[in-house]
Amino acid sequence: MTYAPSAVVLLAAGMGTRLGELGGGLPKALFDAGGRKLIDRALEFAEQLGSNRIVVGGCRHDLLATHLVGRDLTLVENTNYRIGNLMTLETALPLVTGAFHLMNIDHVYPRAVAERVRAQPGDEITAFVDFDRPLGEDDMKVALSPQRTITRISKKLIEWDCGYVGMTYVPASRLARYRQAVAEVRATVGDPANVEQVLQHLADAGEAVVVGDISGIGWHELDTPEDVAKALPALEKLR
Repeated sequence: MTYAPSAVVLLAAGMGTRLGELGGGLPKALFDAGGRKLIDRALEFAEQLGSNRIVVGGCRHDLLATHLVGRDLTLVENTNYRIGNLMTLETALPLVTGAFHLMNIDHVYPRAVAERVRAQPGDEITAFVDFDRPLGEDDMKVALSPQRTITRISKKLIEWDCGYVGMTYVPASRLARYRQAVAEVRATVGDPANVEQVLQHLADAGEAVVVGDISGIGWHELDTPEDVAKALPALEKLR
């Protein structure tokens, strides 16, 4: 089996509140990241994966819809976007019929990351990570088994092996189980549930969640003004 998503799901419902005044009151998807909107950068990256694109908006959905008029994609709205981002994924899942790639829109990846992603085997649910990035308090940390499957994923880990980079691949053969895990996390965690907790739920059940390594390339997360200041010189070169 090879990596072959029939769709890329882009989580674009966020409010961007942590950007403060820098966000200009716009939804996070429409934040100007080095001369280009975050959603435009994310859509270009998704296009490199050769799949249909499903965008889930939320905050100021009207503005996002206007920005995306005429694009070759499917846009849906999560009206309950103020809770954990699992709800954003749940809004898209009814449209997913086969293998899919899940990604955040506030992560900016260069073209080389798409090439690395496409080279993955695609046999199992795959969480993409890197091993060379210093991780801080707000980064999603991952602990691995000797077989390089996920045992723990959380921002609160004291010991870890690598960092999650905001992307997951679900092959068609595992889609039904992934849907079930989403429902089980919703039932147990409730409104605060996030997409990473689905991976933890599967790991707790003894099911393999493998990792895809994008180390050595580099990428940027834009969550705070500090993130933006650090990333801006590189982002301007990625126009």
